[in-house]
Amino acid sequence: MHNRKRLFSGMVAGGAILFAAACNETRDTGAVTTDKEGGISTTPTAEAVEERDNALVRVVNAIPGGAASIYAGDSLAFESVGYRQVTDFQEMPDDYFGFRVVNAGARLDDDALAENREKLADGGHYTIIVLPDDDADADDDGTLRVLDDELKPITDNKARVRFVHAVTGLEDELSVFVRGSENALVDGINFSREAGWNEEDPTSGTLEVRAENSERALVTIPNVNIEAGKTYTWVFAGTPDNVQVISFTDEVAVDPDSDDAMPDDRVEDSVNADARP
Repeated sequence: MHNRKRLFSGMVAGGAILFAAACNETRDTGAVTTDKEGGISTTPTAEAVEERDNALVRVVNAIPGGAASIYAGDSLAFESVGYRQVTDFQEMPDDYFGFRVVNAGARLDDDALAENREKLADGGHYTIIVLPDDDADADDDGTLRVLDDELKPITDNKARVRFVHAVTGLEDELSVFVRGSENALVDGINFSREAGWNEEDPTSGTLEVRAENSERALVTIPNVNIEAGKTYTWVFAGTPDNVQVISFTDEVAVDPDSDDAMPDDRVEDSVNADARP
């Protein structure tokens, strides 16, 4: 087994400012309801999690083969996550963590399939994606991405969509089309990267996933119904001859205790009360 330790930093300079902004944004983020293979789950409001100095983290295993376990620091955070499985969110302290992926049943000090170090902001939502290595022959190696989900209520009659390229042995960029449209919904998705959030108008139909400069669909996703107010993630895994699709949908409520959830007169009363001596 190879032991490649790949450290990805999802932070940019001025991270403290970004975290402060993120914390403020979470005050409007209520419960998140996630629909995925295996069932529906719901989180507490972001503000409730923030008050406990915690963040919310889930894992997607996109490495074909056996299950993997994920350590956060010295603690086993997610045990035996199977291929194509999407875990529920779970609360973790808002701290720097060295995330370490090992084969299911392995110990913390055994060879890692992948590693990453990330700072979690309190009240934030994160998705850890375990991806295969970019070398198709290195079956035991992987990379680890920690995505800041930036989940928030959507109030402009749009949907948010995100795609992740995890197809081992396929270095070409991927594009996603709604069948019948000449324009890509999203294009230029590099291996082991996500395309980021795109806001889209509601639509329905069959999605086609194509390699760069190809008209042939590597895989199709039929009967897709992209609804306003929802957040969609698709992860493409497997091999070029057998592309697998991992998908999950998040619906974010407005925190009932936030100002955005108050009627106008309640907001005005609240502001006036704050202004009183």
